[in-house]
Amino acid sequence: MSASVASPTVLLNRIFSLRESCPFILVSDTFIQSATFLTNELVNKAKSINPELTIIYLSFETPLPPSYLNLSKDKFINLLDKDFEKLINQNLSNLPDDRKKLIIIDSFNYIPNDQIVLLLKLLMKPSNIIYGIYHQDIPSLIDTNNKNKPSSYSYLHYLSSCVFDIKPINFNDADSDYYLLLQNGPHFPLNIRDIHQTKFYTELTYRRKSGRSLDYKFLIDSINHQYEYIISANPASTGDDESLLENLTTFNLGTTKKQKEQRDKVDLPFLEAQQSMGSVGGSIVYEFEKDDDYDEEDAFEDPF
Repeated sequence: MSASVASPTVLLNRIFSLRESCPFILVSDTFIQSATFLTNELVNKAKSINPELTIIYLSFETPLPPSYLNLSKDKFINLLDKDFEKLINQNLSNLPDDRKKLIIIDSFNYIPNDQIVLLLKLLMKPSNIIYGIYHQDIPSLIDTNNKNKPSSYSYLHYLSSCVFDIKPINFNDADSDYYLLLQNGPHFPLNIRDIHQTKFYTELTYRRKSGRSLDYKFLIDSINHQYEYIISANPASTGDDESLLENLTTFNLGTTKKQKEQRDKVDLPFLEAQQSMGSVGGSIVYEFEKDDDYDEEDAFEDPF
């Protein structure tokens, strides 16, 4: 049984250490809270569990190799404005298929919508784990020939096996820069104290093999490497809450105070029967009484 059933924190640790079955991990971030700390957390934990892990970094916006790359066995490939199909085939064709490889894509935003599936087909193999980042605050390119076509993020979200949605520590504030970025795109100036905090929230959507999605929320402390599972505070809804019916219908489904009082005064005989007859209270039962009128000479008339 997957660890996801037992504990959300255990599931998160298994994903970070690459022991959970997640061939494609998608990370959604913004300029306010980038995926850098989450990436470092995953890479460090994965390398500690898998010392022989090979990391292939596909760069579209990173000018220099990250510090966690060991260039004697890892690869840093710059794909910006280049033929990624040719470069990927050249660099990955000579790598052994039996060794686990972590492929990091620093930004899906540079890949045209119609080439995303091609890129994933080149990279997806049983021994490969794809970890890709998508910047939500950068407007996506619109295909003028087909405006109804799904966006790049919709494609990626559909194909991914788990999704991390990264949010800053103060994202609950309605006037925070996080929501301004999502609505209007990058803008300046920004509050420098709110950018790129070492503590941040992430919402995890994990898809099991059955197709069922499990949603979790974590507070991640990347300095102390601690993960706190946040339990949803939404109270359980009750069937008597008439406020849930508001704006759902064109007619009134609620009851007034007077109607409720009159309803409570109604004496229904079957309610009394259910109390006195126990388990048969829900069935139709005929009780013979001496005042009942029936023909005693009729052999076919039996009150019981």
